[in-house]
Amino acid sequence: MTIAIAAAQQMPWSHVEAVLGTTGDGPTCWCRWFLDTNAEFNRLSVDEKRERLRADIAADAPRGLIATVDGAPAGWVAVAPRREYRRLPRTKALLAALPEEPWEDEAVWSVVCFVIRREHRGAGLSEALLDAAVDAARDGGATVVEGYPVVTAGKHDARGLFVGVASVFERAHFEPVGEILGTASRPARRVMRLSLAGA
Repeated sequence: MTIAIAAAQQMPWSHVEAVLGTTGDGPTCWCRWFLDTNAEFNRLSVDEKRERLRADIAADAPRGLIATVDGAPAGWVAVAPRREYRRLPRTKALLAALPEEPWEDEAVWSVVCFVIRREHRGAGLSEALLDAAVDAARDGGATVVEGYPVVTAGKHDARGLFVGVASVFERAHFEPVGEILGTASRPARRVMRLSLAGA
């Protein structure tokens, strides 16, 4: 099995569609959830969300990476400067976890979304995608990479794991800096960071 990962800009749009258009929340979200406010997200049609992502990729916005397995599209990870994810500083649970956080800090990048096609789950793609996201953030000038993964305990619906799993971030040497409390409809998450200073 050969895994290759590249910026979405370097891949055919059909590869993006093959991952985001077929798996989990991808077909309804098109990785807009953290980019838009709640009102904007709800107002956009699925077609509009897809076309906004396509325009971002065409404009070379640092939105995501595509993984292929033996040449076939298999996974996606979204990574960009944190300040571009407008929902983050509007999320009360995250604000409680990170009080007085300077959200406009352009040196902090966020990894916010993983999508892996069902037939490729369990093959180590999450780890490979996270490593590639860190490299992309470093190349983009980041000094800190941040994620908001789920703290897994027992069985979880794969759709609820789109932000990643804390154990994967731990293995990539991210450190916990805050806790996002769970609710009846949302599992507990952890704010995790990796410092790139001197790395």
